[in-house]
Amino acid sequence: MQVSGNLKKKKENQKSKMTKREIQISKEKRELKLNFWQKTTHYGIVIGILIIPITIIFLSVKDVLNGTKRDFSENQLWFIIIPILISILFYFSQKRRLKFKVIYTSLNVFEIKKIITEIEEQRKWIKNKNTENYYTATTYPGFFSGSWGELITIIFAENRIYFNSICNPNAKSSVVSMGRNKKHYLTLLNRINQASH
Repeated sequence: MQVSGNLKKKKENQKSKMTKREIQISKEKRELKLNFWQKTTHYGIVIGILIIPITIIFLSVKDVLNGTKRDFSENQLWFIIIPILISILFYFSQKRRLKFKVIYTSLNVFEIKKIITEIEEQRKWIKNKNTENYYTATTYPGFFSGSWGELITIIFAENRIYFNSICNPNAKSSVVSMGRNKKHYLTLLNRINQASH
């Protein structure tokens, strides 16, 4: 069991690495960069919804190519249009979640990291990476929490930090965290504001 846990943490560490270029792009675009597999998980709901219209379109094209004449009903058209519209809404919703929230502060990196260490205990963050430029952590709240876990990313900059918390793209696809992402952000924001006064 311990070996399995260590392997899981090692994989999270590898997936949580950020190059200087990725950090710079993330700051400029204020958006978390995901690799290909993380994107497929993060946008999994969009892909899932599109399966129905893609299947209908594929079968219709196949019928045309085979010379099989079938009537295209109005119901089939709705089974194409509605899922596409829903998937577009989910796409933009998921894309918005990749945006960094900027917290302005007069605290230095050492003071911010001290606060993060305290929050780790309180919010049960499991640290993946902690460098001079960024910090990442994951959570594993358990089956009954309604969440598969979150990926927390913090990038340090002068007089500010960039914060993002999303449903963990290294775990199963999920679109809800039961308010946990917002709680992570508000906990850090409040602690930094308290320490700044």
